[in-house]
Amino acid sequence: MTQVTQLVITTPLMRQARNLQLAIIDLAKKRDLKPEQFRAHLNAIDMLAREAHDLIVDAEDEQQPANGQKRGGF
Repeated sequence: MTQVTQLVITTPLMRQARNLQLAIIDLAKKRDLKPEQFRAHLNAIDMLAREAHDLIVDAEDEQQPANGQKRGGF
């Protein structure tokens, strides 16, 4: 019997968020779009921005101290 090991390399959350930010910037730079294309770009930017926000929140949660106290003194 053969064993197979799969290596999964996960990209850090902040790097994923940065890649999404770069995609948003690229979409925002597009010029001379037809109205349908413009709406599609806005929808894509909205979706990417929401995903980037979620990734940033998740990355911040990972960095919280293990005892559950938040940084910042609030």
